[in-house]
Amino acid sequence: MDFFEAQERARRRTKWLLLYFLLAVSGVVTAVYLLVLLVVAMTTKRPVPLWDLEIFVPAALGTVVVILGGSAFKAMQLRAGGAAVAAGLGGRLLDPGTPDVRERRLLNVVEEMAIASGVPVPQVYLLDDEIGINAFAAGTAPGDAVIGMTRGCLDRLTRAELQGVVGHEFSHILNGDMRLNMRLLGWIFGILVLMVIGRMVLYSLRHVRVRSSGSSRGGGGAAVLVVVVIGLGLMAVGWIGVLFARLIQAAVSRQREFLADASAVQFTREPEGLAGALKKIGGLQTKGRLSHPKALEARHMFFAEGGLLTWGFATHPPLEARIRAVQKDWDGRFAKSRLPEVDPGRRTGPPPLRRTPAAAMAGLAALDRLGQSSAMRLDFGQRLRHELDLRWQRAAQDRDGAQALIFGLLLAEDDALRGGQVDHLARTAGNAAARAAEEDRAALAALHSASKIALIDLCVPTLRRMSRPEYERFAEVSTWLVRSDREIDLFEYMLQRLIGRHLAAHFDPRHVRRVRYRRMRELGHEADVICSAVARLGRDDVAAEEAFQMVRNEWGQSGGWSPRLLGPPECGLPQVDEALGKFDAAAPMVKKQLLRACGLAASHDGLLGSGEAELLRAIADGIGAGIPPFVYDLEDGRG
Repeated sequence: MDFFEAQERARRRTKWLLLYFLLAVSGVVTAVYLLVLLVVAMTTKRPVPLWDLEIFVPAALGTVVVILGGSAFKAMQLRAGGAAVAAGLGGRLLDPGTPDVRERRLLNVVEEMAIASGVPVPQVYLLDDEIGINAFAAGTAPGDAVIGMTRGCLDRLTRAELQGVVGHEFSHILNGDMRLNMRLLGWIFGILVLMVIGRMVLYSLRHVRVRSSGSSRGGGGAAVLVVVVIGLGLMAVGWIGVLFARLIQAAVSRQREFLADASAVQFTREPEGLAGALKKIGGLQTKGRLSHPKALEARHMFFAEGGLLTWGFATHPPLEARIRAVQKDWDGRFAKSRLPEVDPGRRTGPPPLRRTPAAAMAGLAALDRLGQSSAMRLDFGQRLRHELDLRWQRAAQDRDGAQALIFGLLLAEDDALRGGQVDHLARTAGNAAARAAEEDRAALAALHSASKIALIDLCVPTLRRMSRPEYERFAEVSTWLVRSDREIDLFEYMLQRLIGRHLAAHFDPRHVRRVRYRRMRELGHEADVICSAVARLGRDDVAAEEAFQMVRNEWGQSGGWSPRLLGPPECGLPQVDEALGKFDAAAPMVKKQLLRACGLAASHDGLLGSGEAELLRAIADGIGAGIPPFVYDLEDGRG
């Protein structure tokens, strides 16, 4: 499975979603018009023709305004990203430093999956009041994604089963399903808002008392009857909206669930884990049902069916079909789950990766696997996380410690220059941060590229917990450290941009960038800028020309782009920054083409070493296209 292609399909699917939404609005408008005709007939006590333009126009306009207003209101709420959805469903944000063993186990699984997938670690929310087994991923981009998990998952699933569920949700993040789900959430709320209004109308009558006198029967009683009809009518119209909402949810969700299950199995290499979770859902009386009233509008986002009734419009395939798709020899029996004891014992994990100083991977082989789910392996995420110093893992869970780790990664090797940086850190971030950054600098610099970025990924959820003043100070200090070098290192710049991107998505939420560029030829100059910067990294003019020739050989005139090596003044950091901003608004397949071109420029000798892989991952993250760590070829030289 190619995630870039899946993202492109998800983007195109939005057009069909819009068509379904318009059909739903048409159905609701028709129902409201008939309700208005009924109310007019009751109040005027005269025959009303079935078609009355004077009644239809205001009824239709009013209904459309209410639906679009509800959708716009929900969209504004969702600007905060996945956290708004999780909090709206009653979720509690888990602290990375939680002492609870089961919560810590869940966070570990999410961290390992994020490292293996090449995306920042999402924040994790726990739905404490939900005893069913279910989960969801929400957000507009990987930078603001969250994973939500019910209490039933923590209490009833083994670690392998948790990995299967989390892998399923990460597939939705990487496939672009998450962004589509968020848009669908806003539109469905607009469709359901009339039911909410009808419920409010009926609720407003709870204290009304109608007297039995004749005057009351002729006046107040009739008025109350009309209000009751309006309330019940809006509720009925709302259920029509529910029907359309379920049609839309079913239309966009069912096939994606099979794909997400398949990806989860590829991530974990353990089909028994995902199958075990599905079997426990089938064997649990509550299954995956959620009790929260907002679960109805978000049911298409869940790991399993989250509602009581499906009416033939299930958003998910049957559990039996999903289990047989990943476990062919299933005996057809669901599993009765019990509450397992979790052993908080000593820290254990897979053995560390074995690398040699000359470890490098075949560049072209790695580039051919860009975006492939087969290239993402949970066990490598587990090993990368496990081999990080335990002291650093703990520091990544503390706001001050996480900042100090990032500062340590950005400190210069030159002693004189680093001395000035440390002094600046002491003045702006405090003596403790400066001392910790300087003490860890050498050890951090010696880390492999994959481990460096894994450590950053672990820091991101903690850094999102900073206050705004802390965030502004951190952003200012990290930018200063990058620009304090006499010659700004491209990787340091990309590292700082990577961190800033994911924190900005949290502290400065904005509308999701729309796709503006769908062909590589539309961004030919920007591709020249970025590929030239990569080709010139650490090379003289002759070596840079040799590196860039790989890009020319691959592309030629293909796609209308004729690659051109630019001079150093034309591919400096300001030009790279502007070019990356434009590629951030490119279609998924265009982003993949850029990454392949950059990889060719970096691996002109046929090898992609640690530094080049480091830079390529940073570029991918900078344009919103996470790719997994290139560690599969670094272990014993195997691919």
